[in-house]
Amino acid sequence: MSISSPTLICRLLAAAGLALALGAPALAQHDHKAHAHGRIELDVAVDAQRISLRMESPLHDLLGFERAPRSVAERGRVTALAERLRAADKLFVVDAAGECQLADATVEAPVLGLGAAAPAASAASTPAAAPEAEAHADLVLTANFDCRKAAAAQHIDVRLFDAFPGVRTVAAQVAGPKGQSLTLLRKAAARLPLAGK
Repeated sequence: MSISSPTLICRLLAAAGLALALGAPALAQHDHKAHAHGRIELDVAVDAQRISLRMESPLHDLLGFERAPRSVAERGRVTALAERLRAADKLFVVDAAGECQLADATVEAPVLGLGAAAPAASAASTPAAAPEAEAHADLVLTANFDCRKAAAAQHIDVRLFDAFPGVRTVAAQVAGPKGQSLTLLRKAAARLPLAGK
């Protein structure tokens, strides 16, 4: 039994289209970092005179909830969290050899009313009128350290585990003049090497 060329081509094209349609969601999902409680994503860039950090974390791990605050007490917790994160040099202690000082730190969590994308005087500033479904929400901290000798810094001591008991791991990517590396930090091993592997 033979299949004509046009029929075979149609079947192959249909199969290829089906494979692409089924594979597209998996590819799209792969491009985004997964929201996983207990795990923080940390990106570190080392330049000649600057070390830049970008931390992304589920709000639940830092705050205990992932929604707009509903009470005065919860708003107080949000304010305290933002202040603690803006003191990023207490959470990320750069090796003294780099002679670094915190230049700036910004916190973004639109659901909490923090950051550029935050709604002005919205539900984040007043308790919610009705219970809302808990959705996943993240917080992003960006911190920059100005350094005299950034390349001389050998490590960053990451103190997130003591500050936030909900944090179990930190997946840290480092890029700099010494190369690139990926390190999984835990409470027992919270020193992030800056030298590439």
